[in-house]
Amino acid sequence: METNAKDYVSIAHQFFAAYDAHDVDGMLALCADGALGRYAPYGRESVVPIRGGIDVIWRAFPNAVPNFRVKVIDLIAAEGNTVVIQAEMSGPIPAEVPGVAKKGQDVHIPHCYILRFDADGKITRLDAYWDNTVLNSIQASAV
Repeated sequence: METNAKDYVSIAHQFFAAYDAHDVDGMLALCADGALGRYAPYGRESVVPIRGGIDVIWRAFPNAVPNFRVKVIDLIAAEGNTVVIQAEMSGPIPAEVPGVAKKGQDVHIPHCYILRFDADGKITRLDAYWDNTVLNSIQASAV
């Protein structure tokens, strides 16, 4: 049975609910076996498998920011098998960043995700975009 746009939006909601719950296995269950992903701030050519690639980041992130949250602002069913998601990632900053945040202060970083699905409703491609200013500031302050 072919999945429709309404189903894709529902699956995207499930994916981000699992992300907010730090449930990486739940996120992976919604991805096709050969799914690929790209975190755009890491470079245009940064396409990697979700399993054995991006999932490593998903598993490590709660250790770096134990109380991080994922809040979906908007989900937009785009053309065909695509859903665009505006989300906000937030959580307490792990280190003092002069001019940006104090250690432990919640920082909110807007994100845009583009999810593409196969006919079975599994995510086959995930592209993520965000403003890396806060993360670059944290990294620079650690040097």
